Amino acid sequence: MDMKKRELYGNIRDVYHQLQRNLDKAIEEHDISYVQFGVIQVLAKSGKVSMSKLIENMGCVPSNMTTMIQRMKRDGYVATEKNPNDQRETLVYLTEKGEIAREKVDVKYAGFLEENCSCFTDEEEQKLQELLLKWKHRIV
Repeated sequence: MDMKKRELYGNIRDVYHQLQRNLDKAIEEHDISYVQFGVIQVLAKSGKVSMSKLIENMGCVPSNMTTMIQRMKRDGYVATEKNPNDQRETLVYLTEKGEIAREKVDVKYAGFLEENCSCFTDEEEQKLQELLLKWKHRIV
């Protein structure tokens, strides 16, 4: 087995997990996880979104998304309604509390990005972006 590729994968995995921990720490005072923050970001950008589209955007299994949306609904961050054009479909959207949380967490998120991604020059960041996109398109 190619040890360089194994080491590369290990480093990428380690960076990913550390970034998740750092983001959780940055937003923990708002009592939402980084995954919930991702849902809030999708809803803020897209407005009312079907559960199936949310599952697709977030890349998780339906049962996990259903449980998370139920918790977020209980906590007042999101609300749901039936699609008036298709009663089988549930639409999810941000509540006022969810929008306020997004605004507050966005400030923390900007700080997180600055703290965790500012080690690259503009050229390095651009090259890393190009390499990651090349890899992403190859493995999808």
